[in-house]
Amino acid sequence: MRKVLALSICALVFVAGAYAQATAGLGSVSGTVRDASGAVIPGATVVVANDGKGIKRTMNSTEAGVFAAPALTPSSGYSLTVTKQGFSTYEVKDFEILVGQNVDFRVGMQVGTATTKVDVTSEAPMVEETKSGVTATVGKDQIDNLPINGRRVDSFVLLTPAVTNDGEFGLISFRGIAAGNSFLTDGNDTTNSFYNENAGRTRIGSQLSQDAVQEFQVLSNGFSAEFGRAMGGVVNTVTKSGQNDVHGTAYWFFRNRTLEAADRYSNGVKAPEWRHTAGASVGGPLKKDKLFYFANFDYTNRNFPGLNRIVNNTITDPTGNFIPASNCVPTTAVGGPTQAQCTAAINFIQKQMNVLVPRTYNQELGFVKLDWRPTDRNSFAIQLNAMRWVSPHGIQTQAVLTSGNMLGNNGNSTVQDKYGKASWTSVVTNNAVNELRLGWFKDRLSDPGASDL
Repeated sequence: MRKVLALSICALVFVAGAYAQATAGLGSVSGTVRDASGAVIPGATVVVANDGKGIKRTMNSTEAGVFAAPALTPSSGYSLTVTKQGFSTYEVKDFEILVGQNVDFRVGMQVGTATTKVDVTSEAPMVEETKSGVTATVGKDQIDNLPINGRRVDSFVLLTPAVTNDGEFGLISFRGIAAGNSFLTDGNDTTNSFYNENAGRTRIGSQLSQDAVQEFQVLSNGFSAEFGRAMGGVVNTVTKSGQNDVHGTAYWFFRNRTLEAADRYSNGVKAPEWRHTAGASVGGPLKKDKLFYFANFDYTNRNFPGLNRIVNNTITDPTGNFIPASNCVPTTAVGGPTQAQCTAAINFIQKQMNVLVPRTYNQELGFVKLDWRPTDRNSFAIQLNAMRWVSPHGIQTQAVLTSGNMLGNNGNSTVQDKYGKASWTSVVTNNAVNELRLGWFKDRLSDPGASDL
């Protein structure tokens, strides 16, 4: 049995300066306001808003014409409005802020009273001019629409550059480093043996439901000290939040063996297998523009018996179907096997050959999140996530084992993960953000032997 308990407290005071920098789990907007001649415009009123999230940030451009809005919730549906007496209104509608992204605007204002509207397609560049590191984002469209096996949502990280599968255990690997990476949830450390320390933990589904994930921020090189604790890379998962409109989903996925090929080592045996995954999510306002909720529950039930085989040229025939009697020759020599001993040995091994071992797993996932924005410059969030995974005879995950380990080296497995976070983000001034994060994470793994095997 193994138990890991992590408690983390993070307090950040950040001065934005010329550009807003995105802290872990958040995004930002910055820009410079100029007139038609290229001269900077100080004192322009800048409003960054998101009606769906109840966010409205008002500021003025500095003497250098610069504005900055840090610590913004990643989301689509943002708008930017810039006004100044004597100039036309500058307006950008419906742009997106991704996690870790600073959306930088070059605002050009014309003399007059008409409104200038600009269409923006917001995509995070691989290298942003305000950063020294290499980052990439896996967004909502990819997570919702791309096919995925078993709804294991962390697989989408493989879409980003400098990330691959380690080829042996299915772990995520940055530049050949599969066990030295850091995994965060909304900026808090949730690295556990599922990802890094025990390769067998890849047998579980996921510690967070795919339907609760909004996007991933993947930092493969040159990331700031705020992330740290990684020789390889950092994966920062951003969870979904509620908004002013109520949105909900319900889903059910079913898989069986009908369209699957038999395993190459199964000797023609196509074991029965099926998987059901069902769940539902709902999010919306408890108080418009102020208090929001999001909740998800996900359940998976899988039946996947494993075939135990023994294929060994010194014991079995080449096909692994029987033990030739010639492989145990009775002798009258001292210490040699008798006929009774040969018969007992052959029978003992023979009854372990081509045996279908029952194997199942059940997984429950629950996630709930509350966001409270009492003022335009203060926001609070609290979230809880719990995962329980139980798999009798589930330590061995292959469909077929030719070494006899489906019976001889197998056991029951239980994994329980619990995670909680509370945070307070305060925009002290237009150039300073104060953020306090408290995180609690518990990882419990139990793998007792299966006495019935």
